[in-house]
Amino acid sequence: MSSSVSSSIADLLRVSAAREPDAPAVTGDGRSATYGELAERSDRVAAALVAAGLAPGDRVGYVDRNATEYFELLFGAAKAGVVLVPLNFRLAPDEMRWILGDAEVSLVVAGPDHPLDGVGVPVVAVGDGVGEGYERWLAEHDPVDPRRDATGDELIVLMYSSGTTGRPKGVHVTVNNLGGAVELFGGCFKLGPDSVSMVPIPYYHIAGAGWALITLAQGGTLVQCREPTPMSMLDQLVRHRVTHTAMVPAVIQVMTELPAARDADFSALEQIVYGASPISESLLSRAVALFGAEFFQSYGLTETVGVTTLLGPDQHLPGNPVKGRLRSAGRAVPGMEVAIADLETGLPAEPGVVGEVIVRGPCVTTGYWRNPAATEAAFLPGGWLRTGDAGSLDEDGYLYLHDRIKDMIVSGGENVYPAEVESALAGHPAVLEAAVIGIPSERWGETPLAVVVRRPGTEATEEELLAWTRERLAHYKCPTAIAFADELPRNPSGKILKRELRRPWWEGTERQIS
Repeated sequence: MSSSVSSSIADLLRVSAAREPDAPAVTGDGRSATYGELAERSDRVAAALVAAGLAPGDRVGYVDRNATEYFELLFGAAKAGVVLVPLNFRLAPDEMRWILGDAEVSLVVAGPDHPLDGVGVPVVAVGDGVGEGYERWLAEHDPVDPRRDATGDELIVLMYSSGTTGRPKGVHVTVNNLGGAVELFGGCFKLGPDSVSMVPIPYYHIAGAGWALITLAQGGTLVQCREPTPMSMLDQLVRHRVTHTAMVPAVIQVMTELPAARDADFSALEQIVYGASPISESLLSRAVALFGAEFFQSYGLTETVGVTTLLGPDQHLPGNPVKGRLRSAGRAVPGMEVAIADLETGLPAEPGVVGEVIVRGPCVTTGYWRNPAATEAAFLPGGWLRTGDAGSLDEDGYLYLHDRIKDMIVSGGENVYPAEVESALAGHPAVLEAAVIGIPSERWGETPLAVVVRRPGTEATEEELLAWTRERLAHYKCPTAIAFADELPRNPSGKILKRELRRPWWEGTERQIS
């Protein structure tokens, strides 16, 4: 990480608060806060964590929708040298309990909709709920910064990402990783103290948390979305005169179809960053006409702290002379490297040849929490990370994603790993085997479909199997439909050919199965 980046994450807030303590840091949904208030309250959080006996490197959890308390806890934990573990508030109770146990979380700050009864961990409740009240917890401690900052390759956040084996993995995010992302990604945009950024993406996603942190590091104003809907986002964009925002294409599409958006004033909006999937030419044309802003596409993973490639505004112009460029994920941002490894040999592939996308750079994380086997499998010698995505590079270094080697489904910006869903279905007594694939969805981009082979003599219905998964998984992971089959297609070695299952659904669409 270069010398231009603060040596700790806590320093990002200290600098902004010292420069303009009365400037707005967070507004929109939830409690507003100036930089001075955010600094003072995060000091109290840090003091409270130290008083609770948390040592440097211990973990504190956060379970809630986007709220100002998240940043108080992030910076407070950073000041105390404590690692933040943000949990997806949409997870089922058993999933939450597993992560809390795996991370050995010492204390959890939970919102009013997430009481976390019986988790076996002390709970500090925001608003109504069980456990000790958050405001009382802060009031009992003076705003004294302990300055126990983590630095360098020490952990600052442990971010859980769904895994291919049915259990999520804790991704190490170090100070260097997060600070490097703030520097590299922030340098690509016109962000400054006068910027107003709206973040409708949940903070438990690296995209949401990272975009918000970049804004705060620049001294800009963060417009918070707690329960984003198309109409609420439209209201925020106009009312706060938002200059920058991040969305997924599915949300952009819904926004362009809102009648109220046709007469809305988007004159302040400068840049829109999107990710999770490419944008179609027709949608881009409608979006440019509506918003009048510059568009960027970003490709990245939790393991790269959200930063790998960008497709810039020059490639989003109507009538782009480079045919097909809009379907690329762009080129590596400065400081990051992208290469293609041959699927058989692992050696560098020639331009145009499909292989596995591998990346390296300062934002690539150091591995998985207490999972040496998964770390060894994904993190290669020389600092390269295997992304699990199949892609190719053209002669100019633009990355094209062709398919997902790990079969991951991206539904409305949420990552769904089929292995988790298949594992849940396998527990049903009528299911002999199941394969979960992503199929096209106008609303979500793609949605999970389960292809199920029933055990002989059983008559499980689609409704029964859908209800079974919803009792065991977060609803966004659950299939939206079940298809029954007599058998699943396999190759000679017995591996299920999911490509064959997907092909009928994707033929003729913009994302072809290669």
